[in-house]
Amino acid sequence: MMRIAYCEDEPAQAALVRAMMERWGVRRQEPVEVVLFESAEEFMFKNEDFPYDAVFLDIAMRQMNGMELAHAIRRKDKKLPIAFLTADKTFAIEGYEVRAVRYLLKPVTAEKLEGLLDELLSEREKRSEETICITVGENGIMKRIAEEEICYVEVAGHYTHLHLAGAPAIRIKESLAAVVARFHSKEQFVKCHRSYVVNLAYIEKISRTDCTLTDSTILPVSRSAYQHLNEQFIAYYRGSCP
Repeated sequence: MMRIAYCEDEPAQAALVRAMMERWGVRRQEPVEVVLFESAEEFMFKNEDFPYDAVFLDIAMRQMNGMELAHAIRRKDKKLPIAFLTADKTFAIEGYEVRAVRYLLKPVTAEKLEGLLDELLSEREKRSEETICITVGENGIMKRIAEEEICYVEVAGHYTHLHLAGAPAIRIKESLAAVVARFHSKEQFVKCHRSYVVNLAYIEKISRTDCTLTDSTILPVSRSAYQHLNEQFIAYYRGSCP
């Protein structure tokens, strides 16, 4: 199932687009769940994280507009596909700053909307195929963990801790180097300290002594690691890091 959030303060427009998405789903034999939000404030209040395959945003909304909401989403999630459906052309260039996948002007045609949905579905399937899960042993129990769920990896004594997004950390008796060597997206996991490897997708900001993650966790940054970490983070933010 494809799960889409749509933030739109005009009920008639929201209902029209949802119906178009659902018809596309029927033709593609891909069930679609469209979750509607009447304002950016409602979206942020109801979503601590973003369990969606894509987010569609109007821009001209009361109080917080759609572009401001997109920036708020990006501060927590660097990868979630964001598309704008709007009558306002003035924000098109700013859409690149939040790495929007598309900027569609109203009235949105079924052809353009379905073309975008086809692309989103194809990208989701590609990500699913490329996701590598690592198998770890914890008290004799084998677990499979998707790399994208790992915020950072920490070594403490003879154990390595995998700190996960929205789930308890997992402790395994294996070296930090051995764990990281199994990752498929090695460029995305960068050493920030001799005891920590951080997932670039979860970094909010970096200083010369520490880095702050999207959940406000603060990790130490060593002097020797700072330059490489900062360069990789900038490259990732600009979309040039896989």
